[in-house]
Order: sequence, then structure tokens, then C-alpha cells
Amino acid sequence: MTRALVGVMWYLAAGAQTGVIDRVAVVVGNQAITESEVILEARLTAFLNEEPLDLGPEARKAAAERLVDQLLIRNEMQVGGYAMPVESEGDAVLRNFRQKNYRSIPAYHAALQKYGLTEDELKRHLLWQAAALRFTDQRFHMATLAPTQAPNQSADRATDGVAAVQDQMDVWLKQARSVTRIQFKKAAFQ
Repeated sequence: MTRALVGVMWYLAAGAQTGVIDRVAVVVGNQAITESEVILEARLTAFLNEEPLDLGPEARKAAAERLVDQLLIRNEMQVGGYAMPVESEGDAVLRNFRQKNYRSIPAYHAALQKYGLTEDELKRHLLWQAAALRFTDQRFHMATLAPTQAPNQSADRATDGVAAVQDQMDVWLKQARSVTRIQFKKAAFQ
């Protein structure tokens, strides 16, 4: 055998010994959500909610459910031509989040480390949240606008408007889930 062939065989054998790098946790239509994406979602949610990190089966399942909704929203945004925020907005969103929630940069970095997150992961998530909020407002807000009411009713109207938008979003997500094949892989949630 030539040296090149031996080298290729060694490389393939070494690769086979490394095992599974990631596995599919959920299939949504013809798109996959990996186990590492589920774990990242659980970490980000715990971090943003300032909750203890829980990567148990129930927390991973809840994270996967959120990712299914996010994937359905992303698909609708793409089909509907909804604009995504530009990458430069991510820096501003991240800076605002850090300033609002942490007294110092070392405290912020310590919190990221505690939850096993990188700043880029957080920035992408915050940018996604901004995109999802814009989509929700554009897609559902117009359908729920109420007629003008007296000024003293403006707070109630705003609360009612937010609830109506959320209701419309919930109905849409339920309908989108009903027409989409969604398969959770049991092994990812044990």
C-alpha cells in the first residue's frame, strides 16, 4: 500500500473511533433540530430567566418544544419575506442587555461561564428574539387593532392588545404544528 492510502485509512479509522458528535433530537417537516441545539436553548433560557441550569429530560423537552415553535416562525418569516435584523443590530442588543442586567463586564462573563455560554451564542439568541418580536408585531398586530377608545382606557387597551396578539400567535402556532410532521426522538430526551 502507498503511504497516502495508509494515511487515509488511518484517518478514517480515527474518525470512526470518535463516536457520535451530535444527534437529531426533533424532526420538523424535513428539518432537524439537534441535541446540542436543544441543550443550548435550555442553557440560554435558564441564563435569561436567571434560573438554575437544568438539563434534565423535562427541561430538554421544553427547550425542544420552544425550538419547534422557533423553526416554524423562521420558516414563516422566510416564506413571507419578513426581514431579519442586520448583524450590526446584534452588538447593540447585546450591549443593552449587558448594561441593563450586569453591573460589570466581569460579572457578565462569570454568568456566561456559569451557564456554559459564549457571547456569540447569546448575541445570536438576542438577535433572534428581536426578529421574532418584529415578526409577531407585523404578522399579528394588524389583525388585532381595536377601535380608538377613551384615553383613560389606554393601559387596559395596551394590555388587551398584547394579549390579543399572543392569542393570535398561539392559534397560528397550533395550526402550523397541526399541518407539520413533528417527530421527537426519544433517545434525546432520556
